[in-house]
Amino acid sequence: MTSSRASALPHTLWHRVKTFATTHLFWSAVIGLVVLYGGYRVYSTFAAPATTPHYLTTTVATGTVVAALTETGQVSASHELNVTPRASGEITWVGVQPGDHVYAGQAIAQLDATDARRALKDAQLSLETAELTYEQDTASSTDLVMLQARNGITNAETSLQKTHDTSYASIASAYTDLSSLISSLDSVLHDENVAMRPTQQNIDAYADIVGTHDNDIGIFRNSAQTSYDAAVAAYNQAIATYKATPRTASDDDLIALAQTTYTATEAVAQATKDAHDFFDRIDTDYTLYNFNKPSTLATQITAVNTDTATVNGDLSTILTTKSNIVSAEQAVAEAKDTLTTATEGPDTLARKSAALALEKAQTAVETARQNLADYTVTAPFSGSVAAVNVKAHDQAGSGTAIATLVTTQQLLDISVNEVDATKLRVGQKATVTFDALPDVTLAATVSSVDIAGTVSSGVVSYGATLTFDTDNAQVKPGMSATANIITGTQTGLVVPASAVKTAGGESYIEAFDPPLSADLVAQAGAVGVQSSTAPTRVPVTVGLSDDTHAVITSGLSAGDQIIAKTLSDTATTLSNAAKSTSALGGGTMRVGGGSGGGNTMFRALGH
Repeated sequence: MTSSRASALPHTLWHRVKTFATTHLFWSAVIGLVVLYGGYRVYSTFAAPATTPHYLTTTVATGTVVAALTETGQVSASHELNVTPRASGEITWVGVQPGDHVYAGQAIAQLDATDARRALKDAQLSLETAELTYEQDTASSTDLVMLQARNGITNAETSLQKTHDTSYASIASAYTDLSSLISSLDSVLHDENVAMRPTQQNIDAYADIVGTHDNDIGIFRNSAQTSYDAAVAAYNQAIATYKATPRTASDDDLIALAQTTYTATEAVAQATKDAHDFFDRIDTDYTLYNFNKPSTLATQITAVNTDTATVNGDLSTILTTKSNIVSAEQAVAEAKDTLTTATEGPDTLARKSAALALEKAQTAVETARQNLADYTVTAPFSGSVAAVNVKAHDQAGSGTAIATLVTTQQLLDISVNEVDATKLRVGQKATVTFDALPDVTLAATVSSVDIAGTVSSGVVSYGATLTFDTDNAQVKPGMSATANIITGTQTGLVVPASAVKTAGGESYIEAFDPPLSADLVAQAGAVGVQSSTAPTRVPVTVGLSDDTHAVITSGLSAGDQIIAKTLSDTATTLSNAAKSTSALGGGTMRVGGGSGGGNTMFRALGH
C-alpha cells in the first residue's frame, strides 16, 4: 500500500503543475522566464574566462604643464581702481601724491616688512641647510666626512645650549620690561593728578572733562581700561609660568615659555596702543575746544609713546627668541641625521628624501620672497593718481585703499569662487574673448584680487579686475567677456595622470624591472602587453597635475618606461583601448572650476 502511494506521488505532482499552468498562463510564463534567466546567470558565472591584465606603457619625457582658469565677467564702465595691499601692517612710506602719473609696476607705498624679511632669511638659511644635507646624502662617506659629521653634532649641540641660555636671558629681560610697562600704564591711567580733579583717576577725569563735547570719548576710555585689565591678567599668568620655569628647563618648555611671554607681550602692546589712542583723543579735544592743557597731559603722552617703542621691541625679541630655539633644535637633528647618513652610506631612500627636502626648501624661499614682495604696493597699470588715502605710520590691510588710480585703459570685472580665488595673483597674464565680438581677442593682466569675499546663498565669491594690455574701440562697457588666466606653469618630466597612483598618502607609478622590449610593446599596440612578471612600485613626487598630465619632480628619469594604464582582457575594455591611449599624448583638458563658473585648463607641451 505504501509503495503504491509513493509511485503515485510524481504523477500527482505533475497533474497539479499541469493544472496550475493551464489555469494560470500569465504567471506560468513569468516563472519560466525567471528560471531561464537564473540558469543563464549561473552558467555565465562559471563559464566566463578569467581576466588577464594588459598594460599600456609610455616613455617618460620632458614637457611643460600650463594651468589656467577660465572665468567670465563684464567690461567695466569705470576706469578707476582702488589700489589695495596684499599684506597688512604699518605704512612706512608713501611715494605718490594726487595728480602724479605712475607706470605699471611702480612702487607707490611700502608697508613694514620686518617680519617678512626675517621669514625670507630663515627660509634661505633652511635652504642652505637642505643643500648641504643633499650633498652629504648623495656623496660617498669618507673619514673626513665622518669627522665633519661628528663635529657637526658637537657644534650644533653647543650652539643649542648657547641659544638656550641667551633665550632665557632675553625672556627674563622681557619680564623686566613688562613689569615696568604695566606699572607705567597703571600710572598714566589711574593716578589722580589731573588739575582740579584730585579725587578722580586720570582716565575718568579726562573723559569727564571732554565728555560734554565729545560723545565718543567713552569708547576710547572703555577700550583703554578693558585692554589694560586684559594685559594685567595675561601678565600675571605669564609671570607665574616664568617663575615656575627654571633656567635648566628643557628646550620644549622654554619654547612654551617664549610663546606664553609673547602672548602676554601682545596683550600689553594692545593696552599701550589703546592708551595712546585715548590720550591722543584727549589732546585733540583739548585743542579743538580750546581747553587749557595741563602740563601732565604732555608728560603722559610722552610716557605712552616710550612704552609703545619698548613693547614693540620686546615683541620682536621674543619672536626671534622662539625662532632661534627651534632653528637650533633643527640644526642638532640635522647634524645627527648627517652622521647617520655618513655612517650607513647613501641609499635610494635617503637621496629621494634629501631631494624632497631640498625642493621644499626652495619652494619655501620662493614663497617667502613673494610674501616679502607683497609688502610693496605697486601700481597695477599706468595712469594718474586721483587720490591718496593714507599717510606714513597708518595701519593698512587687505581692504585699505592706498590710492585711487584713473586710467584710459579698459577693465574687465570678474567674480570667482573661493577655490579659484586662491590661484589668482596680481600680474598674471590672460587672454580675453567677447561674446559680441567673436573675432576679437585681447591680452590682459590681473590688476587686483579682492582679499575679502562676499557670501550669497551660502556661496563665497571674490571680485577681481583685469586690465587690457591694449584698448580696442569695438569693446564697449558692459560687454560680456571670457578670460583665460594663466595661473601656473611647470616644466619637468611629464607623465599621464592615469599612471600616478596613491597608497597610504604616498604617490607612486608602476614599471617593469627590467623594462619590456620595444618590439613587444610595439606589437601589442593599443591592446596592451601582457607580462608574467608583476610590475613594481616606484615612489615619486608629483608637481603640477591635472586629469590628463602630471609633472614628476623626483623618482623618475627621462627615458624611463612606465605603465600608463592597466587594462582588463574583456571585449569592452579592448574595444576601447585605442580611445584610452589618446590620453597619453598632448592635448587640453578642462575641469570644472566650481560654482563660480570658472574652469581649470591644463596643457602638456612636449619639448
